[in-house]
Amino acid sequence: MGLPAHFSGISSQDYQTRVNAVRDWLRTSGYGGLLAVSGYAERDGNVCYLCGHKNAFPYSTRTDVVSGLGYSALLIPTEGEITLIAPLGYQPNAVVGVNKCITGTNLGRALAGAVKETNLGSSKLAIAGGDILPVVYIDELRREFPGLTIEYRDEVAKMRMIKSENELALIRQASKIADKAMAAAIESIKPGMKESAVGSVARKAAMEAGADYVVRDRVHSGREMGQLRWPFASSKKIRKGELVSIDFVGWVKGYGFDILRIGCAGRPNKDQRRLIEIAGDATRAMSKKLTDQGDVESSISTLKQFEKEGIHVGPFGHGIGLEIVEEPYLFPGVIGKVRSNMVFCIEPDVKWKGGWASIENELIVTNGKPEVLTRLPIFPN
Repeated sequence: MGLPAHFSGISSQDYQTRVNAVRDWLRTSGYGGLLAVSGYAERDGNVCYLCGHKNAFPYSTRTDVVSGLGYSALLIPTEGEITLIAPLGYQPNAVVGVNKCITGTNLGRALAGAVKETNLGSSKLAIAGGDILPVVYIDELRREFPGLTIEYRDEVAKMRMIKSENELALIRQASKIADKAMAAAIESIKPGMKESAVGSVARKAAMEAGADYVVRDRVHSGREMGQLRWPFASSKKIRKGELVSIDFVGWVKGYGFDILRIGCAGRPNKDQRRLIEIAGDATRAMSKKLTDQGDVESSISTLKQFEKEGIHVGPFGHGIGLEIVEEPYLFPGVIGKVRSNMVFCIEPDVKWKGGWASIENELIVTNGKPEVLTRLPIFPN
C-alpha cells in the first residue's frame, strides 16, 4: 500500500521489522499481546512508529457516549491479526501492516472489542504508553475481562530511541527547515515588534519550507526569558536592546525539530554577547560527551567547568524523533549509556549577571564526534 508524501522515507519493510521485533519480545517475555497507545501530536509516537497512523484530532472531553477522541491504539497479538483502534478514522494509505481498523466515537468499547476479537481476554497484556492512556480506560478493560493481566511495559519507547538510517534522513531534513525558520525569525526582530509577530515569522517560514505542523513558537523577551510562561508568545512589545529567546518546535514528514536561539532588538552589548557565548559553549560541552557508549552523567557533569564568576549552568536535554521529547533524558539524576543513532536536543541554560540564555542544538550520536544537525550560528545576524 502506498504511503503519502509525509511518510515517504519510511518503507513497509521498516514497519514490518518493527512489528517483528515487538512479537519476538512478546514471546520471550511471556505476553499474549501488546497494546501500544498514542495520544495527540506530541505523544503519538508509539502507534505511528509501528504502523504509520498519526492522530489528527485533539484530546476531548469524555462522556458515556463519546470518549477517547485524540487517542489511538494498536493491538498486536503474539500470533494473529493486528488491530488499529482509531476514533474518528484514519488514512488507509498511511497505515502499514494493519489487518483491521476499529473507528467510532467510544475508545473504551473499541478497546474491549479488539481484546475480545483477538482472544486476549484471559491473557497477559503489555501496555506501551500507560502514561498516555487515562486510567479510566484501563479500569474498563479490567471490569470487562477479570482474567486479563495488564502490565505497563514501554518497550516501544526503548525501540524508538535508536533511529534507523531512514529516520535519520528525515530528521536531518527537519533540522534544515528549523534552521531556515529560526534565521528568518532572528532577522525580523526590531524594537517595538510584538513577540507574537516574531513567532509568526518563524511559523510562516517553516510551513513554506515544508513543515507539517508547528506546535510552539515560544518567544520571550527581556526579563521574562527562561520562564515557563503562558502564552508562549504574547502581544508584549520588544524594547530596544532587549534579548529575545525563540524556542521553535514542529514536525517535517512526521519527525520533529526543536531549536532555540537568542536574538536582540539591536546589537547585543558586551555582557549580553558574553552570556550567549557561554550558553553556546555549554551546549557544545554537553554535546561533545555524547558519543557511542558514553554515559549521561559525563555529559551533565562537564558543565561544572562553567560554575565560576557568578555563572550558573543548568543541564537540560532530551531525545527527539516522532515525538518532540523522547527518551533518553539528560537531566540530573538520570544514569545510563548513550548509543550511536540516538538523536538529542541539547539545551543547558545559563544565568549570569541577572540574565538568562540557552542555545539548543539537535545532534546524532556517532562513535566519534556528534553530528550536529542545527547549524545556525549562535549570532546569525
